[in-house]
Amino acid sequence: MSQHPYVHVVRHAFKHAKEMPSVGKGKSPVAAFVAGVLFGPFGIGLYLRSWGDFLVLLGLLLAGSFMTVGVAAPVFWVLCGVWGAVRVQQANAKPSAVLPA
Repeated sequence: MSQHPYVHVVRHAFKHAKEMPSVGKGKSPVAAFVAGVLFGPFGIGLYLRSWGDFLVLLGLLLAGSFMTVGVAAPVFWVLCGVWGAVRVQQANAKPSAVLPA
């Protein structure tokens, strides 16, 4: 059974999220999820202070809404929350570089 092209694009985006610049340690995945669900790409962009995350999510949201004629737009807002939580978890899981004293 073949996948919908949008599913392939979302999986690809999540796979390459690790290569994006770190969003900084100490942020809460729950707060990122809530910001994404409530405010979509704008909430994630502001919470993570990242233009890259904002643009990726805006592109996914617009493409998905266009492909489903807006019917699945609420699902894509939840996707924004998941994206934010994953990005924060990845940043918090990376070992911090210790600077010499």
